[in-house]
Amino acid sequence: MRFLFLLCIWGNLWGQIQVIPQGKNAFNQAMMMERAGNMADAILIYHKILEGNPSHQPAYFQLKNIYTKTGNPKSAIQLVESWLKHNPSDLQSELALGEFYFRDQKQDEALSIWNQFRKNRLTNETTYRLLFHTYARFGQVQAMEFLVREGREKFNEPHLFAIDLANYYQSRQTFNRSLREYMTLIRHQKQYLQYTTDRILLMSDDTTTHALIDSTLNASASVNPDVRSILAGFYYKTGQFEQAFSQHQKIGLSNQNDTDRWMAFAENLRKEGQHDLSILSFHFLLQESTQSDPNTVGKALLGLGQAYEDQIIHDQTELKFVKWFPENDFFKNQFVKAPSIGNEELANTLSHYQSVLSLLPPSQTTATVHFRLGEIQARMMRDHEGARSSYTSAIDARPNHKLNESIRLRLGDLYLSSGQFDEAIVYFHQDKSHRVDDRTIRYLNAHLYSGSLETPMAFLDSVTLALNPDHRFFNDLLEIHDLMVNYYADGTRSDRQAFATFFEAEGLIRQFKIPEGLDMFQSLRNDHPDALITPLATLRLALLLIEFGQLDQALRVAISIENSPLKDQGLVLAGEIEEQFLGNTQNALSYYHRLLSECPSSLLVGPVRLHIRKLSQPQES
Repeated sequence: MRFLFLLCIWGNLWGQIQVIPQGKNAFNQAMMMERAGNMADAILIYHKILEGNPSHQPAYFQLKNIYTKTGNPKSAIQLVESWLKHNPSDLQSELALGEFYFRDQKQDEALSIWNQFRKNRLTNETTYRLLFHTYARFGQVQAMEFLVREGREKFNEPHLFAIDLANYYQSRQTFNRSLREYMTLIRHQKQYLQYTTDRILLMSDDTTTHALIDSTLNASASVNPDVRSILAGFYYKTGQFEQAFSQHQKIGLSNQNDTDRWMAFAENLRKEGQHDLSILSFHFLLQESTQSDPNTVGKALLGLGQAYEDQIIHDQTELKFVKWFPENDFFKNQFVKAPSIGNEELANTLSHYQSVLSLLPPSQTTATVHFRLGEIQARMMRDHEGARSSYTSAIDARPNHKLNESIRLRLGDLYLSSGQFDEAIVYFHQDKSHRVDDRTIRYLNAHLYSGSLETPMAFLDSVTLALNPDHRFFNDLLEIHDLMVNYYADGTRSDRQAFATFFEAEGLIRQFKIPEGLDMFQSLRNDHPDALITPLATLRLALLLIEFGQLDQALRVAISIENSPLKDQGLVLAGEIEEQFLGNTQNALSYYHRLLSECPSSLLVGPVRLHIRKLSQPQES
């Protein structure tokens, strides 16, 4: 046992004696020791290698990295000085020597080394760049700026290091200097315009920079017009949409890139809910573009139409509980409000594109563009003749089957929108197959608006019995059938007259004759106060009055429904008017509580009860 113990001790001592390996495997073994955390032995081996070969670069790099990681600048200085004696042309090590002196709190020695480098080593842009980044890492701003001025003059490159300086200053929130360098960069290197835009928009996340960015970009734009695209992006990001529009106008529209830019800008405005500016942007694009490509025109017209519709939808009143036959195609086909933008200039623009398109050969694309023109004329401008011309041109361009069907439906809709109900009946007349589709809804609407009520009654009697409940129009047809049975078929002469008047008023609404429609609903109430459909007509009148801002009158009309089968909707609508438009929460709650106590079987009880809790919660706290 004693012998074995002595043998183990001898073995350990022998292992320690063998720390420094010999030969070409020494570097690999040192690397393995370094990875294992045995730094001391690895350092000994690297030094041993350098003693034998002072230019062994891998050993030098590994040793320098160890001293850097372990924070041992004194040893690093000795290492680098020794290395430079044998390798005096290693410029990076010469700069690194100054770095280690700097880390060893010997700033004067570091600056002296770098100054000598500046005097003796600056022969090309690469050496300038090495020294520049050394100054930047150690915050030597004055030396860095002096070096940049010297380099720009020497190489006659006013933009030298502009991107480096701009990023350096931005990272240290010296935004005025950063902006100065960005402006220098794009004045001489336009290819960095998008990069500069992205960096300045990132800078604008700090709201304190907005005034500085605004003034700097505006001052630069007078010298370099390319800056306007950055200014437009800045205004858009910060919600200054009108200023953004103004900058885009100043940039102009002369090529495909400009067209793409305007298209994206107009579409983004639409998504932001800036409907008026979006419409103006699409209009500007259509009016000023030199492009006659039907794809471009079609895309712009589609965007314009969507912007119009978004504007109207945004302006329409959204009620929580009481809605007018939601999702029923018999009642939802027409906008009630019109867009607020003027039509004369737009009409001239559309006329121009009609003439351009007339010169193009028939194709699916030109058919689509003609269709888009017709949609804007019919739904937004209410120019029925212009729309009919565009729809006809779309058909002449030989569209595919799906688009052809849409165009023919819209041609028939023009009869409804212009009050030509007899012509609409003929146009949408059902064939012997009695197939139920979009034409069926329009055919029945034309009869209802014209006052010929027996035909839709007979048609609905037969169809609702035979139609599959899975059909997409089953619920709509069943709803209108119940309406006719409850308010017309089972009623008195006065009930039937009132029912006819009701749909005559709906026909006026379909024609956008809103004042006449309102007057007719009011006449129905006055002439047939006890008719079966009068409560429903009264509800419709109240909803239309809300839409056009006649809130006090709408409230009175809604309250007047309380002595009818629609009492629950009248009470809730009165509550919604008080809460949403008049700001009288207490009055609204009184109507909602009346619903709970006086109409316990109403379908509105559940959602209104939940809403009462939300309204009451802040007051209880």
